[in-house]
Amino acid sequence: MRPRGDFWRLAAPLGVGGALLVFWEAVVRLEDIPVYILPGPLAIGEALWTDGPSLLGSLLVTLRITLAALAAAAVLGGGIALLFSLSRLLEISLFPYAVILQVTPIVAIAPLIIIWVQQPFLALLVCAWIVAFFPIVSNTTVGLNSADRNLVALFRLYGASPAPAAPKPGSPSASSKPATAWRSPACSPRCSCCRRPGSSST
Repeated sequence: MRPRGDFWRLAAPLGVGGALLVFWEAVVRLEDIPVYILPGPLAIGEALWTDGPSLLGSLLVTLRITLAALAAAAVLGGGIALLFSLSRLLEISLFPYAVILQVTPIVAIAPLIIIWVQQPFLALLVCAWIVAFFPIVSNTTVGLNSADRNLVALFRLYGASPAPAAPKPGSPSASSKPATAWRSPACSPRCSCCRRPGSSST
């Protein structure tokens, strides 16, 4: 029974994807849509075949920017989240500005970033970093603040420093939320699509 379930788990999305590609190609051909407006799957495949080397170079540039922005967002966002978990006053003081940064449309500030930052690579890196920064900060903050309050009180009772009161990196409460941030940079910490079954939204 298990192999049959695995088969449909793979075959169902592949079948839907194939049907969508066929529908896409049919609409383009029946409506005679120009290639420069909406190319069909066959035209895209032909372009990939003929212009593969040049497109591969562009793909490598995109991947480099994406990975660099993710690394920068993880380092800076994780550090800020750690500070937020150690200081409630700092969190309520700065977190609203992180929200403002998230809700600001990137297309509205991208021209300004390109003007202010003269180097194209660095300008694109800043734009990608803005997109990835808030999910990592918010989810990591939630994960670090999810330590058992009774244990935190016990640590403080014995005079422990604030750092040991935070969840250890390998504990479930510390790892689930930051993992969500890396898995879905566009989701908020309360998003149901990334929440584990049975977990609370609070």
